[in-house]
Amino acid sequence: MNKKNLLPMLAVLYASAFVAAFNENIVNVALVDIIAAFSVDSSLAQWLVTGYMIVTAIIVACMAYLSRRFSVRTLFFAGSAFLVIGSAACLVAPTFPLLLAFRLLQAVGTGIFIPLMMTAVLAIAPKQKLGTFLSVGSCCITLGPAFAPVISGLMVTYLGWRSIFFLPTVAIAVIVVVGAFAVKSILDTERTVLDAPSVALAAIGLTAFVYGLSSFTSDVFVGFTGLIAGAATIAAFVLRQRKLDEPLIDLSPLVNPRFALACPLVIVAMMTTFSMSVLLPLYYQGSLEATALVSGLLILVPVLVNSVTAIFGGRVMDKIGAWPLLPTGFGIIAIGQVAIAFVSMNAALVPVLVGSVLVYAGVGLVFAPSQTAGLASLTRSQNGNGVTIMNLFVQIAACVGPALFVGIYSTRVGAESQAGAASTLAQAAGFSSAVFAAAVCAIIGFLVAVYYAHKGAPGLTEDMADSAETPRAAPILSLIGKSDAYRVANTATVLEAIDTMVKTQTGGVPVVDARDAVVGFITDGDVMRYLTGGERKRMDPLYAYLSIAERGDLAERVPDLLKANVMELATKKVVCIEADASVEDVCLALSDPHIKKVPVVSGGKLAGTVSRSDLVRYFLAEFAGLPKRVASDAA
Repeated sequence: MNKKNLLPMLAVLYASAFVAAFNENIVNVALVDIIAAFSVDSSLAQWLVTGYMIVTAIIVACMAYLSRRFSVRTLFFAGSAFLVIGSAACLVAPTFPLLLAFRLLQAVGTGIFIPLMMTAVLAIAPKQKLGTFLSVGSCCITLGPAFAPVISGLMVTYLGWRSIFFLPTVAIAVIVVVGAFAVKSILDTERTVLDAPSVALAAIGLTAFVYGLSSFTSDVFVGFTGLIAGAATIAAFVLRQRKLDEPLIDLSPLVNPRFALACPLVIVAMMTTFSMSVLLPLYYQGSLEATALVSGLLILVPVLVNSVTAIFGGRVMDKIGAWPLLPTGFGIIAIGQVAIAFVSMNAALVPVLVGSVLVYAGVGLVFAPSQTAGLASLTRSQNGNGVTIMNLFVQIAACVGPALFVGIYSTRVGAESQAGAASTLAQAAGFSSAVFAAAVCAIIGFLVAVYYAHKGAPGLTEDMADSAETPRAAPILSLIGKSDAYRVANTATVLEAIDTMVKTQTGGVPVVDARDAVVGFITDGDVMRYLTGGERKRMDPLYAYLSIAERGDLAERVPDLLKANVMELATKKVVCIEADASVEDVCLALSDPHIKKVPVVSGGKLAGTVSRSDLVRYFLAEFAGLPKRVASDAA
């Protein structure tokens, strides 16, 4: 199936992920009204938020199994059903326990939709544009929670707290109608068994850990007990996955150092986003005494900036890779948070707003590119498990971040209040301490990003270093193409490139950087186009002669050309084929009339090349019944 025909389906899944993410934050501004309506305390009401995130994380942990067992179309309609039924039931819930139960039902839909969107992106998006496509998904996940406080604040003010559940009900219903036509089953399924003990361990471990973290600042013993119990249960979960033939989550992608180190970068970015979305309203309303609606609008400003930098970051990631994008982004986050920590004590709105814009801009630069860097290092067969692991870390960060930093905030506010400080000053001090702690995490993220992007994650052990130097075996090259790919360095001259093409009797060679990543492709046609004015016209001898004559003496210009850097002539937007690509992918790439040969990459490094003649020889040998030697001669 043509991937372009699947773009409407991707648009539907983007929309469903936006609504799911929007639904995460709609309750925040309504908690005061819900507490009054059902006469419950704030700690119990908070589980409408915390419980939602925990259930979402548990469903995300099951998504690797669900993606193998059920089709994309089936999961799409299942997620829609959970969200629609849960939202509609919340509209009429007569008691708080039922409201909480229906809210957790909504969370099941969110846990399905966000990983499903990312899985579809990996299956549909061209590899060379993966960063851009994931950035669009990142915007959906970020903008949803950002718009939620503003819109739900308006609805609570004028229509009552129950009205906040009306929008997701209607939105998902509309998406279901469109999805009935657009969503296709694009991935193969298989019959597998769900390991119930693993699900139980994941649920108990995550709940205990988050509960302990949120209780630590108010009751050290309860918090410490929860953290220990949660960590022990999670460790038991990991050990069980290693022993199972069909684990709930295949943790093998974490053996890949480039994927493993990308995960903490994603965690820091997500902790920053969710923590600031909670801390900033507390500061605006507590210290600056702004209304809930005004604080929501103030948060919307940096989030809109985040959406712009997310798209920009994705495109930069596609063009030049992780360096220097990731360190720059984390550096901006750290600078913004340190600045906020210092100026917030003065109850200054504009400086805090500017600092928050910096923080969110930095998150936009690193969130999706960190995911791209990790997921792009996996083989196609590991994509489902990689998406599950990455999204699980995202949800854990969304649970842990607010619990940790709001705990720091509350402890400092309590200490300042006991010391006799005014309420506004106490809350400013708490906000400053929490943001400073978040800045420490961002600085750690910056250091990891510098190592990851510049030095490269491989090399953590001798075995990893060896595997990093030698690209892993490329399956497509065992069928088609050449694994002994000729190449020229991006520091070479045009003369060296021409010399390579002459010696190897080829019409074009890939250009690679110091890490053997493909950064360009130069052909003999590029040289001829330069000599004839650089125009991509059909060439005949008379036209070529006249073009050269118009530009002056050829003998004077050729030496300058030969001394020029190869990248001055090379094509920089190179279409590459992944090592685990299918024959259909090769056919699609070579169907472009301007492309006669494509590089094959493995782990971001050049592993070989596939040309049209290689493809012809393959088809003659495999489908015309000719021996490989005869097929080679025929081609």
